[in-house]
Amino acid sequence: MTLRLALASWLAAAWAAAGENAGALSPPEDWPRWAGPKGDCTSEERGLLREWPKEGPPILWRRPVGAGSNHPSVAGDDLCYAQLEDNQTKESVKCIDAGTGKDTWSYSYDVPPIWHVGWGELGVRATPTLTDQHVFEIGTFGDAFCFERKTGAVVWRHGFKEESPYLNGSLKGGGNLEWKGFNGSLVPMGDKIPYFYWQGGNPAIPAWAKTDVSNKMQFFAYDAHTGKVAWKFEEDCSPGCRGPGLIAGGGLAITFRNEDCLVVHGNRQWKILRLADGKQVWSWECSGPNEAPAWACGGLRRVGPNLYLDSLNGWIPSLVECDFGQPDPKPRILWTTDGIHEAVTPPVIWEGCIYGFYIDSRGEAADLGAKPGEQNYSFRCSDLRTGKLLWKEQGFHLGLSITAADGLLFIHDHQRLTLVEASPAAYVQKGRIERLHALTNLGRNSHRGLLDWSMPVISRGRLFVRTPVEIICYDIRDPKAR
Repeated sequence: MTLRLALASWLAAAWAAAGENAGALSPPEDWPRWAGPKGDCTSEERGLLREWPKEGPPILWRRPVGAGSNHPSVAGDDLCYAQLEDNQTKESVKCIDAGTGKDTWSYSYDVPPIWHVGWGELGVRATPTLTDQHVFEIGTFGDAFCFERKTGAVVWRHGFKEESPYLNGSLKGGGNLEWKGFNGSLVPMGDKIPYFYWQGGNPAIPAWAKTDVSNKMQFFAYDAHTGKVAWKFEEDCSPGCRGPGLIAGGGLAITFRNEDCLVVHGNRQWKILRLADGKQVWSWECSGPNEAPAWACGGLRRVGPNLYLDSLNGWIPSLVECDFGQPDPKPRILWTTDGIHEAVTPPVIWEGCIYGFYIDSRGEAADLGAKPGEQNYSFRCSDLRTGKLLWKEQGFHLGLSITAADGLLFIHDHQRLTLVEASPAAYVQKGRIERLHALTNLGRNSHRGLLDWSMPVISRGRLFVRTPVEIICYDIRDPKAR
């Protein structure tokens, strides 16, 4: 069975375009996975409010939540999210009614103390993935689950931490000083769930640290029906090579030489792995020493016919032209610029423009969690084909994300939500909600302020925003368009 047919039967999904990440074939009003139906932070919804009243759009419901940096996922009447409970000894996966905010089902499990990972106060990182029948989720410590979507019954559970000795190091209890937990969402592609690991070679690990990890890059595929390992790709890392990002999780799905494959960025290369067995069938060296894709940028993304956006040199985005329809592709870098900084959230591509953020005060912003209220970021619009900066607007806070729909940009930064018109001409603000929450205990030793980076979710005329303390559901339908 080809990947496309397998997706139809297992995920009810298919490629949004040739060579693009798998997107659910659920109605366009759903937002069933991280970064939306196509994994690109956009929604196909129309008929949304073009401008907000001073107090913001009407609130349909609001619900208290525990710590979690994942955004909700919505399909039909179901909204799912995960959280660290207030007692900090359990994590929970919850399903609620998207229309009312009332409970449908909940599942909790024990976890080690949060100080076993960096930024423990962020809670659960990964966003749930909803398919027709199932919910897939992975916790901070690698507790992976498949649930029945209707009832919450556990279909399978597997400890992903078992596959990586790096995550079983002796530093900082059962984790590692630099390990920030499992970030990548579980997104099935056919009957496989691809997932990155990387171990060793981290320059942030002190030389005196006694670890038994080797300097390896690993890429796994798990069986989506059972959670068991289907195959593993592994190779030695070059000296000084840093690890790949984990938020996007499983790489970019393509058809290459008439086979279903994945493009991944690791060990300073683009690699094509065959989805059936994990065999590498092509590679391209694209990064220099001590450089890797930005850890939270969303990874390699298709942004047009034979066009791909990636952070080839650490934090600096690049546009690459590559025809994977050829038996031996010859990638060509069209431009590289640091004008759009992807360290916190993926940029949005809308009608030939890149909308994203840049750290204007890198020294202050690098002290994550110390001053989450500082306005160190500018929101920027650049031309996709050239990388040229078209305009910028300063004054955005640490902890931010962006979603696009109906020609509008929804920006979530610390304690506020902003509506902006998607325009290459200028920054045009169409609404802003201040003081989404009153949480102010974000001192130097707290990272809770970073929880305000949760991506705004749009589904069936509703806007769902997760703050450090609650989920708020807004009605953003335009009454004139109903």
